Amino acid sequence: MKDWYSSIYKGLIITGFIAFIVGIFTQGKTSLDSYIAGYSVLILGIMMLLIILFNNVLKFIQNASVSQQIYQIFINCGPFILILAIISFILYLMIKYKKNIVENRVSNGYYSFSNIAAILIFIQLYIIYTNITTPSFETTGKISSVTMNVIYLLGVLTSICSIILYTILKYFTTDGFTIM
Repeated sequence: MKDWYSSIYKGLIITGFIAFIVGIFTQGKTSLDSYIAGYSVLILGIMMLLIILFNNVLKFIQNASVSQQIYQIFINCGPFILILAIISFILYLMIKYKKNIVENRVSNGYYSFSNIAAILIFIQLYIIYTNITTPSFETTGKISSVTMNVIYLLGVLTSICSIILYTILKYFTTDGFTIM
């Protein structure tokens, strides 16, 4: 059962990678749909991974106080919750402003920051994937603290990019004029 479960979340993460690659090298509606599909699949994969992490944390802290339990959950699961929140926010932006994006009524900065956010998420997921495929993670269900801190740092940078994306989509839409 455990091998089956890990194969599913690893497969979802790999599928998200493939969707990102398609999104980066295409344009227009295909690119946007690829990103939407990739982000959706990644949300499922990260949620499955969070279930494993929550389960492992709760096994070891049963007799701890509530504040200690919250602290341990924050330390062990925080980067994944941050990535999940960022991906969900970017997915929300893409769905809400889909018409403007497809009709190219956004500034050029949108595409730059969208690619930067996708690459940062790609790097985070690569780091996560290389750590969850190790025998150490398979037996203990834990990732090293250095790796968690690197994921936190990249998560903060990605959240800054997502806020910039929100600002661009909300306030800097254009009416379609282009340079002739």
